[in-house]
Amino acid sequence: MDSNILNIEQAVEFLGVSEKTLIKLLREEHVPARKIGREWRFSKEALIKWLATGDSCNYINKNELYQVSDDAKGKTEELFNEICERITSLKKMNNIRQYLKVHKDIAVPEDANLRMSYKQQRDVEKLEFKIYWPLREEYKANTEQNKNSL
Repeated sequence: MDSNILNIEQAVEFLGVSEKTLIKLLREEHVPARKIGREWRFSKEALIKWLATGDSCNYINKNELYQVSDDAKGKTEELFNEICERITSLKKMNNIRQYLKVHKDIAVPEDANLRMSYKQQRDVEKLEFKIYWPLREEYKANTEQNKNSL
């Protein structure tokens, strides 16, 4: 095989990562590669360019800049009841501050989106309900400041 074209084992060795990590990168990071039949092929030159053009600040900022969560354990019916109670309360108050330790009032805007998803990830299965919306203008300034401070 041409030494400039790598199979997955060679790419793993070249990048110094595990095969599991490379597969994850293929799924999430737009690694330059081509699947030919059942096999992945990588250009050594393209991998070098991909590494060279990466920016750790962009990668860090791609993840959540601010995250607060609250976990509860219980039997399925108890958890569903807890969800219903919290939703009922949020419908009345429209402020997540009552449930999560945030430093300010945060209301869900009128034009939010709902996503329900099921995932098998590592050794856990997840059923998630997410309400999401575009970042509000008042928070965009904070995001830019965070990027500049890194």
